[in-house]
Amino acid sequence: MADTAQPSSGELDGNMMPSVGFDARSSNSLEGCASNAYNVGSKRSIKGATAATSQVKLKPKPPESHALFSDDVTLNSLGFEEPEGGGFTLPPADKGFGAWSYVAAAFAMYIVVWGFPNAFPIFQTYLSSGEKAQYRDSMILPILAPGIQDILEGIFFQILPKLARYRRLLVIIGIAIMIVAIFMASCATTAWQIVLTQGILFGCGGIILNFVHVSVFIEWFTEEKQSQAMSIIWAGYRVGELAFPPVCQWLLDKHGYEETLRVLIAPMLALLLPSIMLLRGRYPVAQVTTEPPSPPGSKLAALRSPNVLFHLLISLMLDLVINVPTMFVTRFGADIGLGTPDIALALSVYTLCNLVGTTVFGWISHSGNYESLLALCAVTTSLSHLLIWGFTTTKFGLFGYAIAAGISSGGQDNCLYPFYSEISGKDGDLYRTIHSLFSFVGGIAILSVGPVGVALLRLSPDITEGAYALGKYQVGQQCCPASYF
Repeated sequence: MADTAQPSSGELDGNMMPSVGFDARSSNSLEGCASNAYNVGSKRSIKGATAATSQVKLKPKPPESHALFSDDVTLNSLGFEEPEGGGFTLPPADKGFGAWSYVAAAFAMYIVVWGFPNAFPIFQTYLSSGEKAQYRDSMILPILAPGIQDILEGIFFQILPKLARYRRLLVIIGIAIMIVAIFMASCATTAWQIVLTQGILFGCGGIILNFVHVSVFIEWFTEEKQSQAMSIIWAGYRVGELAFPPVCQWLLDKHGYEETLRVLIAPMLALLLPSIMLLRGRYPVAQVTTEPPSPPGSKLAALRSPNVLFHLLISLMLDLVINVPTMFVTRFGADIGLGTPDIALALSVYTLCNLVGTTVFGWISHSGNYESLLALCAVTTSLSHLLIWGFTTTKFGLFGYAIAAGISSGGQDNCLYPFYSEISGKDGDLYRTIHSLFSFVGGIAILSVGPVGVALLRLSPDITEGAYALGKYQVGQQCCPASYF
């Protein structure tokens, strides 16, 4: 289905049916293209959407009043304008309280939904290593990873478009699921209960909220303003990604696991509750309808092509290795004797440098040499594992590794976007399908890193310093670069 620009309120009539579908995802790939990340023509993706999103349709029904699109009116309690004589008018796009209050609510929502999962490695390290470890060397606990949401969105976004008219109810349900998940995790007594509640159940609630955001974004902003609006919303993800690790580490040291989660409920609610009223569409709820997704058969031939399968395999290997620092930099810090503040700081340094790498690779990727950039990303990340992490035994060495690995690994997603466009051409549905497939595989890879890494660490449980690598980390550090070649 071809993407169409959102018409202004003055252009709408009862026969027009503007599309609100647009690309979405990835958990860390938009900053480098901030200037045009949400340009429909460029097919950039928004975090959290899939092909099914494009099936959401809005059919504004013209009221009897001829003052439908008057600008000299005020908003009612639902955010819609009520001119004299009855009827309603649409809130203005790109400006006004409706548009920017939506941005503020989405910003706060991103802090929790996408920011909090980046603190999961902090919880893993606390629960599986150190003096207070309750589930030492657990093979299940490493599944508690940010990649859970990448998998869930690929499933939920095939179902949620059918419920598009119930957006406010979806927001309430999503918030309730997230808060219940956090509370249930605080009462968990086994590792699998923690993964099920804090990981999977929390992710389900977050994806429901994110769907509502994805489905209404293009209603509020035209192509000219989408980049500005989404860059503000996206900053919420980075705020949460940078803030949650040190905050959670401090709370864990002071209160322990159970009390930490209960303390987090109040600030999470404060950030999420505005979404109930403000994360709403520009059109009346009664006019939201859905259409069934287009048949997938026409896309299968493209997805089975050797070129797509080859890049899918390459992407899988890259995801397996690039996410090693995210999952194990905190545990490695604990094994070399760093204090908990330094461990949390190392993860935040990696996250910040990953943002820098994403931005730089995003700018360069416009040159068209995306395959060369992808190779550069693979080689530099491999060398940072092999040459920097391998010789790291001190705090400053770990910070240096976090900087190098963060910058070098930040460009993978942006390097793949030109490939998606090359394969899909002008077929927007095919582009979103390919992007969704790569995101789903990436989520599987992220979840695999933890259990595989723990299994490798068990091969050598002793922490010893040698000529190269820290004892039990030798196997993993040598396997990381080997997977690239």
